[in-house]
Amino acid sequence: MPQVVVYHHPNPQIKSFITSIDISAFKVEYFRNPLGEDSRETLKGLGIIGESVVKEIMTIPGVEEIYIKPNEVRLKKIPSFSWEKINEKTIVILNRALRRKEMRIIKKDESKPRL
Repeated sequence: MPQVVVYHHPNPQIKSFITSIDISAFKVEYFRNPLGEDSRETLKGLGIIGESVVKEIMTIPGVEEIYIKPNEVRLKKIPSFSWEKINEKTIVILNRALRRKEMRIIKKDESKPRL
């Protein structure tokens, strides 16, 4: 079962959420809230699941920045916000993404011809 591990950085405004399965394309991208029109192409380059993760996390109140890598989402929050709700919502979003990714892997395996 895929999982999400939370890493606490020395800076209390930053946390990383590390996934057991890649959820985005093999690149590192940076986004700042609010997402602008100039982010559209960069988001598409993350793939369907990576793009969805960034868009959903950016709607969480208090999220200021996202760095996304294939198996890590690093968030920076606004200092006046608590991690409690941000953590909870981010983990829900990432678990949903991991389930979608798992379903895609299973579907690909099922489409392979059996010998």
